[in-house]
This record gives sequence, structure tokens and C-alpha cells, in this order.
Amino acid sequence: MNKTIKQIVIGILMLAIFIPTISFAKKIKVVATLPDLASITEAVGGANVELSAICKGYQDPHYLQAKPSYARKMNNVDLLVFNGLELEIGWLPPLIDVARNPQIRPGKIGCLDCSEGIELLEVPTGKIDRSKGDIHPLGNPHYTLDPRNGIKVAETIANRLAEIDPENGDEYFRNFDNFKSMMDVKIYEWEEKAKLFKGLEIVTYHKQWEYLTNWLGLSIEGYLENRPGIPPSPRHLKSFVEMIDQRGIQILLAANYVDVSQAKKAADRSKAKLIILPTLVKGKEFIKSYTDLFDYLIEQLIENMEE
Repeated sequence: MNKTIKQIVIGILMLAIFIPTISFAKKIKVVATLPDLASITEAVGGANVELSAICKGYQDPHYLQAKPSYARKMNNVDLLVFNGLELEIGWLPPLIDVARNPQIRPGKIGCLDCSEGIELLEVPTGKIDRSKGDIHPLGNPHYTLDPRNGIKVAETIANRLAEIDPENGDEYFRNFDNFKSMMDVKIYEWEEKAKLFKGLEIVTYHKQWEYLTNWLGLSIEGYLENRPGIPPSPRHLKSFVEMIDQRGIQILLAANYVDVSQAKKAADRSKAKLIILPTLVKGKEFIKSYTDLFDYLIEQLIENMEE
């Protein structure tokens, strides 16, 4: 065997030995229940995660239908990221059952409740029953409407990703640090702009704006719904309109995924202006990220309140 052929044979043998050890980085498959959580996960996970979301930004996360296609999304994922506080109680548990993925069962490493560590508002006390409407017994679940909570959620997600994928743990923590630094700057900018309407009294359609108004210093003086999740009766609508005009309240806030027909009636019969806003990322086509959501919310509040 001449020297050239011998070198080729040796090269082939060496390649055969080392090919089995060659591996390609496996992405962590993540499914998030809400687009807000998906956006934050994307910022923290970066190129190491393969991500999808279940609820669309224009859908009501309380009453999503548990479709088989959602269960298929969850069938082989490494991590389920969800809002918690029973926001998804009507549809997420059955999806977990149908998905048959032991990794994302409650209590497993792949099941992450993002409400962990959040300072909750409106945790009810005393007896709770359905006569009081759609009460969340663990507290108001709409905590992502305070961007400061978005930072806490990002830290929770970074810790869990690092636990699942320790090889890239340092990268997840760096991404979190970058996200926090960016959010700190944005929060300062939003708060400076919001000083314009701090202390303003408003009313809302549903109890979902408390984290936003608590952060910005707005005061919610009443709700158009008789009880959470229950449309107003004619009697309540009448007294609500009277209260608005007596107090001189000028803003009625509603989410873009609720039936706003009653809210329009209230605005038409009073001096209040109805403002319909998204509450989730991708609630409008151009709201592609978590920061986009607050850019738009602050902009719209300023624009309408100046008018």
C-alpha cells in the first residue's frame, strides 16, 4: 500500500471513530400559554430555545378553548411556561392530561408557574363562591401588566432554563441581565411619561388593569361588570353612568378581547371616553414584544388623556 492510499485509509478510520461523538446542540422546546410569557422566554432563552405560544394576543386567556392542536404542541416539549393563579384553569389542566408528557406534569421540572415570587394584588379573604362572579381565589392573575413583574418572570424563567439545560446556564443568566438592564431603562422612561396622568380617577370594564394602574398611580373607582365575568344589568349600568358623571370621571378602560357593547353604551350615556386597549403581546399586529406592549399602552393613555 503506497503512502498516499495509507493516509487516506487512516483518515477514513479516524473519521469513523469520531463521527459518533459529533453532536449538534439540541434546542430546549418551550411552549408558553400567553404571548407575554413567550416574549420574555424568547429574550432569556435566545437561540437555545424553540418556542411557541398557545393563546393569541387578541384572545381572552380566561376562556380559551382546549383544542387538540394545543395538546399536540405540548406533547414533546421540555418546558411549559404558564401564568398561574388559575387564569388558565378552564383549559390548561385538560391539555396537560391529553398531551401525555410526563415532563410537564405539575411538580415536574418542565412545569413552570411564572407567578412564583410575584407580589400579588387582590388576594381575597373570607368565603369565596360563584355568587361573587369569576373570583380568582389566589389573587389577581394579570400581573404581567406591571413591567416590573416582567423582570421577576424573566428571572424565574432563566433559573428554570438553567436547571433544565445547565450547559447553557451562564448564557441564560447573561440574557436575563441584559433583559433587566433594558427593562430598567424602559420602565424609567414609561414612568416619566406617565407622570402626566398620575392620580387620575378612571373606571374599567373588568378587574384586569389593577397591576397597570397600581404601577402608574391611577385610581380605579368602579367597574362596569356587576361582578367579575358577569355583564352589567340595566340597573347597574344606569347607576354606573350616574357615578361616572357625578365624579367627573373621563376615562373608561376596556380590553380589546371583551364584548365592548355595554362599555360603548356606558360611554355614550356619560361623559367618559371609552379606551379599548390590548393587554397582551401581539394584541395588535405591531406589538411584537413585551416592551412594544407598554410603549403602546403609555402612548395611548397619554394621547387620550390629553384629548
